[in-house]
Amino acid sequence: MKKSEFSILSDEGKVLFFILLSKEISSDFSQDEDRRLAQNALSKCLQWVKNKEVIGYELYNLLDDEENGITIIQELSKNEKDIAAWNCIIDTVAYTSRIAMEKEGLEYFPEPIALVDNTLVEHFISSIEQVKGDSTLLIKNTYEHLML
Repeated sequence: MKKSEFSILSDEGKVLFFILLSKEISSDFSQDEDRRLAQNALSKCLQWVKNKEVIGYELYNLLDDEENGITIIQELSKNEKDIAAWNCIIDTVAYTSRIAMEKEGLEYFPEPIALVDNTLVEHFISSIEQVKGDSTLLIKNTYEHLML
């Protein structure tokens, strides 16, 4: 997928692109607990798409909570496939948090969220391919579905 194709999607479409593809890889976690935490994070992102609730910081806290933030869980993981799957979940939550914060009218973002932009999709796709292998068709089908 090219950045130009991704940029055509609406903000909600971009978030859904991340969510739908992350749901595809969430079953690939080696630990049930990781799978559950990932699905919870994706549900929060989907909640934002559906209701546009003011949850930008809540999403950010899912990433950065010092005791059970998903970035900490990823850092503790020893399994390379799990680390790549966490990259997908982290990218999804970070991107959703950024879009939510923008829609909430925030001018300043926490440092990791301030770095988030459309180029994140490249890292995201690279991480999917580390989990699933060649994902061209999956990515293409997801994109085309969202364009309908």
